[in-house]
Amino acid sequence: MHRTIFLALIITSFPLAGETRRYAFFITGDPQYLAEKSPQPTKLDPYSEEANSRFVTILNELPGQPMPERLGGGHTAKTIHGVIVTGDLVDSFDKTGGHYDAMGKYEWSRYVDDYGLTGKDGKIPWPVYDLHGNHDGPQGNTFITDALIERNKTRPHVHHISSNGLHYSWDWGPLHGVSVGMFAGEGEKRREGHHYAARASLEFLRKDLAEKVGNSGRPVIVSCHLHPNGPEYDWPAEDLQGFWDTLTKYNVVALVHGHTHGSPPSKLTWDGKTFGRDLPNSIDVFNPDDSGAAKTDRRHPGKAVGINHGLLYAELVDAPGTQNDALVVRSYITKDNWATHSWHTRWERAISIP
Repeated sequence: MHRTIFLALIITSFPLAGETRRYAFFITGDPQYLAEKSPQPTKLDPYSEEANSRFVTILNELPGQPMPERLGGGHTAKTIHGVIVTGDLVDSFDKTGGHYDAMGKYEWSRYVDDYGLTGKDGKIPWPVYDLHGNHDGPQGNTFITDALIERNKTRPHVHHISSNGLHYSWDWGPLHGVSVGMFAGEGEKRREGHHYAARASLEFLRKDLAEKVGNSGRPVIVSCHLHPNGPEYDWPAEDLQGFWDTLTKYNVVALVHGHTHGSPPSKLTWDGKTFGRDLPNSIDVFNPDDSGAAKTDRRHPGKAVGINHGLLYAELVDAPGTQNDALVVRSYITKDNWATHSWHTRWERAISIP
């Protein structure tokens, strides 16, 4: 009797040989929790509260839900491996003086209460893979980045952390994920004449991919905050070139970023020189839009700005053999601060999973 139960558990716990495996996860960014302007804030801006509380509820409801036939049909997976959050977790740590320190710390407490870390300590029931953006600290040296360094010590499935503690990588089955913070660049400090500090993220990326991926051919996804097709002032040209040169040595299936709040979520391709649609020999670059960066319109109190939001639902499809593997990404959007919401666009790219 016990042997029968044990065998049944083995059979139901692991996919059978020849069975397609799907690794599902969410990609989101820029929740940008915004506190009331107060020396001792006790609440968020009402539209920030509305957007972020609704978003967390919706995210919890999506697993197992049907998807429209125009986007391929089927259902979202009931098993979600995690949530990638591409920075700007809070709003106020790009500012100094006044109430901003207190506001930023309150914003962080609300973010942590909602998102948690392990899938067991917040309102989101899956592990969270977050990083810092410019609103969390342009030079990567604020209360928020210190808190992220502490989070990395207990973040699930993380097997490699940078020497400064800020960047990390993890594994979901065959998929290797790497978080490089604001952007991939060399050196701890910002380059002269440029905007942000890279915090030695490119050095970590090179070391991580060499040691954790090597010649395996495993698929890789890289997350950061800045968009690589942005101004050179933000992402120095020599760092962008070094980033591209590193990515092309490996099976990188996607780059995901935040920062632009571009609605609706979008995909570009990048061939190292040009950004466009479906370029040959390119890498997919996904922008999930922001999830909650709404706030009161200063010119018209009682009205909101920034109420268009989005997220991405991704599936890494590991089919038998190597001919039908794919990365499938679908977007989910709102135009009214998550009061209503719907599926929007589907992208699919054939990839190789060894």
